[in-house]
Formats: sequence, C-alpha cells, structure tokens
Amino acid sequence: MNVIDVVIILACLFVGYWVVSRLFSGKMSPSRAAQTNSQNHASDENSDNLAQTWHKILEVPCIATPAEIKQSYKALMSQYHPDKVALLGDEIRAVAERKSKELTRAYRYAMKQFGESS
Repeated sequence: MNVIDVVIILACLFVGYWVVSRLFSGKMSPSRAAQTNSQNHASDENSDNLAQTWHKILEVPCIATPAEIKQSYKALMSQYHPDKVALLGDEIRAVAERKSKELTRAYRYAMKQFGESS
C-alpha cells in the first residue's frame, strides 16, 4: 500500500463521515439523546399519537398496503440501523438507535392495525 492509497482511503473516510453527519443533522450529545429517547418512549406508547403518525414515520401514505409498509420499513431500517453507523461516533449511533426504535414501534403498530404479525 503506497502513500496515494492511504490518502485516497482517508479522503473517502472523511467524505463518508461528512455525508452521514449531514444526514443526521439533529446533533445531540449521548446524554441528551438518552433523555430524549426516554421522553419519546413514554409519548410514543400513547397509541393515539402513534395512530396519527405511523405513516409519516414510515414515509408511506396512510392507505398503504402491508406490503408497502414492510418494504418502506426495511428500506428505512437499512438506512438507520445503529450497526451501520457504529464506527461514526456515539452521537450518530444514539440518533440511529432512536430512529430505528421509532421505526420499529411504528411498523409494529401498523402491522397490528392490519391484523398481521410483525
């Protein structure tokens, strides 16, 4: 491995980190993310709130079919899964964990409404 290869790898890592940091622009410290997560957990348990927002969280129309919901859920989870951003730092991982839990709750709620198991 020569110097050019090392420079290219470092440049790619920098650009990748920059892109992901822009993607997760809601920067939070891990302690604030944990506090927000506990607050969101309590409020998301309220099924009335989830009934109004599940389709927004999953980015599907409210009249989506179970297949469309599942497809959107899988696509969003592949984008926000905490293991995919584990090397990018604790703050980004905390945001990814919060988002993936939110997606999972919305998906389970939607599937329950259709009488299907998640």
